[in-house]
Amino acid sequence: MRKIIVFENVTLDGFMAGSKGEIDWAIRDEEVTQYSKEGQDSTAMFLFGRVTYEMMASFWPTPAGKSANPVFAEVLNNTPKIVFSTTLKKADWHNTQVIKELTKDEILKLKQQPGKNMMIFGSGTIVNQLTKLELVDEYQLMVNPVILGKGKPLFKDIKDRINLKLLNTKTFSNGIVLLQYQSDKE
Repeated sequence: MRKIIVFENVTLDGFMAGSKGEIDWAIRDEEVTQYSKEGQDSTAMFLFGRVTYEMMASFWPTPAGKSANPVFAEVLNNTPKIVFSTTLKKADWHNTQVIKELTKDEILKLKQQPGKNMMIFGSGTIVNQLTKLELVDEYQLMVNPVILGKGKPLFKDIKDRINLKLLNTKTFSNGIVLLQYQSDKE
């Protein structure tokens, strides 16, 4: 069965974005890019909410996106993507399907398909919904050495305890610490 992996940059105080949605604090360098590329090699599909999808679709297919990070742009542009949205009518970004409603049955069908894993970047609303439904298999949190004080928390609407099992840690030379967890139910 395919896994759903949440891959997020977060601040030390648990925010995935600043109060205006900014992510300019997230460190991007060659070491982080190389690690991200290795994770993408085991990814067959990306899952997005509308806001993150529109941000990504407005940049990565463009010449600026392709020159900013050619490897990442190629992967994002060519890998199948699903955007969950009740308002988006169609998706113009290559290889993208719109699903109007995120349901447990729909996600289980996706997980049961053969192939590599599904990955989520950003898309905090989708992360929260999938976490509540106990459908996230793994969390890869890139903890950046910054405290924002306020912003958009990664686990905003989670009310019940979720126990996790530490799989791995990795310290990057830029100060980022990767915390890799899986659901304790496995």
